Amino acid sequence: MSTHKWVGSWSVSPVDFTDAPLYLDKQTIRAKIRLSIGGTKIRLKFSNRFGHQPVILSGVAVALSENDSDIVEGTNRMVTFNGKASTIIQAEQEVVWSDEIDLETANLSFISISLFFSEETSITTAYLGNSECYISVGGDYVNSNVFPIDQIRRETSIQPALPLLTGIDVLTSEEYSAVVTFGDSITAMDWPDYLAERFIKEGKNMGVLRQAIGGNKVLNDSPATFHYGSSGIQRFQKDVLLQTGVKYIVVLHGVNDIIHSCGPQPISKPVQAEEIIKGFQSYAEWAHEKKMKIYGVTIMPFGGYNGITSLEEEKRQAVNHWIRTSGKLDAVIDFDAAVQNPEKTNELLPSYDSGDHLHPSKQGSKAMAEFVNLNLFLN
Repeated sequence: MSTHKWVGSWSVSPVDFTDAPLYLDKQTIRAKIRLSIGGTKIRLKFSNRFGHQPVILSGVAVALSENDSDIVEGTNRMVTFNGKASTIIQAEQEVVWSDEIDLETANLSFISISLFFSEETSITTAYLGNSECYISVGGDYVNSNVFPIDQIRRETSIQPALPLLTGIDVLTSEEYSAVVTFGDSITAMDWPDYLAERFIKEGKNMGVLRQAIGGNKVLNDSPATFHYGSSGIQRFQKDVLLQTGVKYIVVLHGVNDIIHSCGPQPISKPVQAEEIIKGFQSYAEWAHEKKMKIYGVTIMPFGGYNGITSLEEEKRQAVNHWIRTSGKLDAVIDFDAAVQNPEKTNELLPSYDSGDHLHPSKQGSKAMAEFVNLNLFLN
């Protein structure tokens, strides 16, 4: 007789939006999200980590997604919290779990989560990316198949950040587990999605969680207006070690510690390679204390990026040498070797370059996911 367990299928790292709160006035926000693995039930995780006041969630629903903000008829499920339809998330409260929800989901399927705020609400804990978000005209539309979007707001503002929701677990079979991909904008992009697709294609029972923030650094925070998140050493234990069903951690981090202090408008103080390495050592120690395996990813080439000099390249090489040779990590995933231009090894291969000489193109992200040795991930 098979047993079941909860495993993380989707996640984000919350960011402090105190300087640019999300304002909702008796409105509903609906997020379309792709799961990495499916299950027989789901549960939702919320956080008000950077909140300055309690937030009232007046209604929550989850459904299978259709086009854009629409949902599949007959699949909407109202969400409860300790049996109640609403909940209050206190200021700075780290975790609030929903009750389990009877909704069967498939691997790599899309679901929609609707949140209704019955009062004027200012939210400062959110994440921009890893979902498609829609804000309604005034009213409670959590149980509506068709979602009436606030077109004026949509046309006059940027894509809204997703407030409060930080994780989705699924109830699945015992052989499933999860891997956390941890880092910065490169991991906030496409390669973890392609990795999740490879796992499914190859029959690996592995959820893929993404704890990545654009601009994020290992050692230092950035100015609040950039929304680059708390430093890795500040958020690693909350954002990684508390995820559900995790056996593996893949860390691609450190490039911003190197490049944010160079160029015509630096936004952080210079740090040495040895300091970044100490941050990685902390990651490894924390992971091993929890009996998790941690895989280090080499920092990818950034030659040609604005302001880069030989000094930054020397730091990159020093950190990569430690990742490859220290033995402190359980394995190495050498993305540096995977995406570099063989004729100019300090640069990305042109077809793998998004154009800024730092971030990978979609083709580059696919190559990264294809390079990963799936034998590192045993169920």
